[in-house]
Amino acid sequence: MARVEGRYGLVYTTDRPESAARFDDLVSAYLGFGRDIGDRLKALQADDPDMPLAHVAKGYFLKLFGSAAMSARARKALGDADSRFAAVAATEREKLHLEALRAWCADDLDRTTDLWERILLDNPRDAFALRLAHFNHFYAGEGRRMRDSVARVLPDWQDSDPDIGFVHGMYGFALEESGDYARGERYGRMAVERNPADAWSVHAVAHVMEMQGRHAEGIAWVKRHEPAWSTTNNFRFHLYWHRALYHLERHELAEVLALYDDYVASDIAADMYLDVCNAASMLWRLEMYGADVGDRWKGLTEVSLRHVEDHDLIFVALHYLMALLKGGEPEAAARLAAQLEGFANSAATQGRVSARVGVGTAAAMTALANGDPGAAVDALLPIRYDIWCMGGSHAQRDLFEEMLVSAAVQARPQLARALLAERTAAKPASAWSWRNYAKALRAQGQGAAAEAAEKRAEALLAAA
Repeated sequence: MARVEGRYGLVYTTDRPESAARFDDLVSAYLGFGRDIGDRLKALQADDPDMPLAHVAKGYFLKLFGSAAMSARARKALGDADSRFAAVAATEREKLHLEALRAWCADDLDRTTDLWERILLDNPRDAFALRLAHFNHFYAGEGRRMRDSVARVLPDWQDSDPDIGFVHGMYGFALEESGDYARGERYGRMAVERNPADAWSVHAVAHVMEMQGRHAEGIAWVKRHEPAWSTTNNFRFHLYWHRALYHLERHELAEVLALYDDYVASDIAADMYLDVCNAASMLWRLEMYGADVGDRWKGLTEVSLRHVEDHDLIFVALHYLMALLKGGEPEAAARLAAQLEGFANSAATQGRVSARVGVGTAAAMTALANGDPGAAVDALLPIRYDIWCMGGSHAQRDLFEEMLVSAAVQARPQLARALLAERTAAKPASAWSWRNYAKALRAQGQGAAAEAAEKRAEALLAAA
């Protein structure tokens, strides 16, 4: 089989020269959260069924669904890829991609990511490997590795490269997750200026504004670019989630519920795990803020019942558990929690995550759902500094800190006072935190300090 050079000097094993360009366009569509990724891949494989890397790409995209059912299909794609690779003389880069898929199908996420990083050493403009490594670093909670992964390849990218904006956006998000908010915002804005439809880069700046408590700016930023990013796939609902989160911080609960109904949960039936994570985390937060969410848990519960056995990503499994606990499915919730506990004994990468934080977090959420805040504190407090390893962003994982704080206010006011002293120092623009701080202070007999905290909360809301 011939070899064809595509974009950025990347070489593909194929007898059809146009397949290289189509594969490059497929990668660009993936970077931009295109709605036609699946159609592009199907068309490529229909026209070039022997292209080995296309079979690997199919396996990758199936694994990105993060479910047991799709993982089984990914293993089938791996078998097909093995057959194609056995029949051709593939490049070293393509062989490493095949081994990365093999490791991913074996639940060895550490080796998977290491293989993508090996590809990038010789092929720093392999945007597929870069974005996939970015994904795995993110779901390992490794902000610094995510940052350094992009930094290592940046010098090899040129301003004329079609995908350079996506690379800048990845770097911006990684900088934000590493705590470098100023540079994160600069790279994110640079990427959006180049391509306003770059949802990941709009999202990178949105994260900076969330972490800095710039809620009004965040609402304006997300809304300003909505006409462009709202053309993307289901990732667009995550940006609506960000906008809802800003409104939640401002205690504009009616606006949050409207965004939830109109956008955040509008395509739950599509069964995309990020949609469930967005929706479940927002409903749980809304209830902590005192909102009546009605029967909104029902749709999430119906989807979550299909994923009781899933453990591809512990972060995701915990959001399914939220829906089962809140949606009136205690038996299914107990099965999922037991499944996480059993998986914690495995050697898989996510098995170790389950052992470290998954089991304890599941126990805490179960206790909260059962009205036992003291047990929730006992489960969450010992692991609070390890929660990062389940992945997700700082903004997403903050829910678990809010759970701990809320439980402590109810059951351990002395501890709550200490936790909220931390939290209001780190998030001084959080009215919810100041209100809870006031409750904890008052429970400790510190009336004057409680009144001052309440005034701080009301001033923040008045300014909103």
